[in-house]
Amino acid sequence: MNLVLARAVRIAIAATLGATAATASMAQNTDNDLVLTEVTVTAQRTSASLQDVPISVTALSAEDIDRQQINNTLDVISKVPNLVGSNNVGLGSATSFFLRGVGQDESLATSDPAIGTYVDGVYIARQINNNAFLYDMDRIEVLRGPQGTLYGRNTSGGAVKVITRKPEDELKGYVDLSYGEYDAYTGRAMINAPISDTLSLRLNGFVLGQDEGYIKNLTTKEEIWAPEGYGARAQLRFQPNDDVDFTLAVEYADEEGTGLTGSDFARNTDRNLFTVVSGLRDQFAETDQTAVTLGGTFKLGSVTVESITGWRDLNQRFLLDLSDAAPSQYILPHKSNHEQLSQEFVFSGEAGRVDWLAGIFYMDEKNRTENGDELFLFGGAFAANFRRDLRNDNENYGIFAEATFNLNDQWSFTAGGRQTEEKKTVNNTQFFVAPGGGPRDVGGNNYPGVPGGLVRLWGNPEILANGEPTKLDFSEFTPKLAVQYRISDDLLTYASYTEGFKSGGWNARVTDVRDFVAFQPETVKSMELGLKSEWMDDRLRANFTYFQADYDDFIISALNDAGRFVTINAAEVKIDGFEVELAFVAADGLDFFASLGTMDNEYKKVVGADFPKSNQVKRTPEMSYQLGFNWDVALPGLGGSLITTGSFSHQDEYYNGLKNAAVELAPAIDLFDLSVSYRPDSGRWALTASCKNCSDEEYFHSTLNFGQLGFATQFPGLPRTWKLGFRYNFGAL
Repeated sequence: MNLVLARAVRIAIAATLGATAATASMAQNTDNDLVLTEVTVTAQRTSASLQDVPISVTALSAEDIDRQQINNTLDVISKVPNLVGSNNVGLGSATSFFLRGVGQDESLATSDPAIGTYVDGVYIARQINNNAFLYDMDRIEVLRGPQGTLYGRNTSGGAVKVITRKPEDELKGYVDLSYGEYDAYTGRAMINAPISDTLSLRLNGFVLGQDEGYIKNLTTKEEIWAPEGYGARAQLRFQPNDDVDFTLAVEYADEEGTGLTGSDFARNTDRNLFTVVSGLRDQFAETDQTAVTLGGTFKLGSVTVESITGWRDLNQRFLLDLSDAAPSQYILPHKSNHEQLSQEFVFSGEAGRVDWLAGIFYMDEKNRTENGDELFLFGGAFAANFRRDLRNDNENYGIFAEATFNLNDQWSFTAGGRQTEEKKTVNNTQFFVAPGGGPRDVGGNNYPGVPGGLVRLWGNPEILANGEPTKLDFSEFTPKLAVQYRISDDLLTYASYTEGFKSGGWNARVTDVRDFVAFQPETVKSMELGLKSEWMDDRLRANFTYFQADYDDFIISALNDAGRFVTINAAEVKIDGFEVELAFVAADGLDFFASLGTMDNEYKKVVGADFPKSNQVKRTPEMSYQLGFNWDVALPGLGGSLITTGSFSHQDEYYNGLKNAAVELAPAIDLFDLSVSYRPDSGRWALTASCKNCSDEEYFHSTLNFGQLGFATQFPGLPRTWKLGFRYNFGAL
């Protein structure tokens, strides 16, 4: 057992014994009603209790989301053991997830994430808008470890499932308004209404804005990173009987102001990450997305059938300075459209002692990207404007099955597998933009780069002549084997072996055709041992996991010695660690929650990359943990309750770059969040005061280390934000 794991075991045992001792000291006050709420998840594609699912899952309920101030997927990170993440450098709309040490920080559509994001069962192929504003949520589930059998490709590290609230058969709704620091405001509203005995409707929406930016530009006097946007969702639910339940959802969201400029390490001598000197005016990032989802279940005899149909259309534009210099040295203009259509059928049932599940999946994705590199390096000694027209299509098929054999009331054995077939094509044309074309146009829907005559440099013929394919076919089988033993009603142990893979693609963020190369899928073999338990008459929940994952053809994205981006299969990696999740009901109105994650990592082999295998795998902090509480106190004199939630999270330092340079060492992070609400006994309204990062911890999470070009840009996490909120509920509560 390594030192990190041993340290984690000591902390976990101490926490569990401490909770047990606290309970024992107040045993005379134990009330049978003081029990943990049962948590239901769909991690295995059917509804089950969290404590009966033999995989590592973190579940956040609607109440957790509200009380712990989870406004987007970025806010989920500190709540999940061994989940590391941040804005994808300059894009506030994109969350770069790394779970158990594996992830993806390249946002071009020719590279895929390693952590799958799902909204109401629909896979979200592109990372660039997975940090959208969350509203009217039912729950969030984070599945840790490879999910290749039931969820398929691009879940080699895990999956994040976002589930919205569905229409109900009661008339009710709410209006939720808040105002806070940086002149930020948010409005959310929902109305739910039955239309008939079989139809119900739910309408909800949001608007947000911020008059002051988090980042101040000392050169242009502009303020940057001031999110604003609006969106709406309409859902129609059809339930003619107990065997049929379908929901049609139509959604639109428009968000902007999410672009941010990093601070150059060399120039920022006062270490204020929220001031920059970039000479680029009118920096911005914006996305708009339309989605249609039809999902539901019906019965065919003893078989339950789930159908999920999803169509999404996403547009993104941004203009960012990666250098923090005046004049700017590296400007990134971008315009893209991403359209995807997917269909999935899942069949499940029971046959004697066997619980079985099988399904088929299809997705077609089309990506159209215009982006560029505007360079003004070494005081103008090298100046050039490049532009690329990048088109890539992906088509994916999958068939999967899984069966659990219940040998008796204690022993169960699970076996499953998935066959995935994937076809990818790319068409790329690289241009040089001749100077003298006039000023850039950042308005409307135009490409925001500096205009000029386009001189073709190279394209698909030159890529093929260089020996690289423009079509890729992947075929992968990902099995799963698991055994579980139920010691008692409250104790479940399990062991599992799973495989997964992240799809291959092309290294497309290049200006030289020799760097436009294909890379193969990244594969993982993972072993997991787990214990799920409840103690003290179901007042204490303690779940423990040990995992070990071995990655082959590990995909890395970095800068080479010439200062050019590369994405290649470069390594074999081993990552293992320990995870703990605790929940404890201490008294009526008082409960505690905690989580802990550790990781130990090593490169077993490095090929074709310019760093030694003794380096640390990036974004793998040795330890992270969270401690929190919910405390509800009745105020008889005021006829209501004071509702308080606080949490403290810590994450050890980690390298965010492959070379492990000093500038890439992100510091340890300690964040404290607090929310206090007053709610009358009627439950009709509530007043809330809250803050996130209450101690105003200043830290950076990512570095673009362009050392060869003379700068290294660090990107900050959010500063302290406070807000005051008011919510009014009408109709049924």
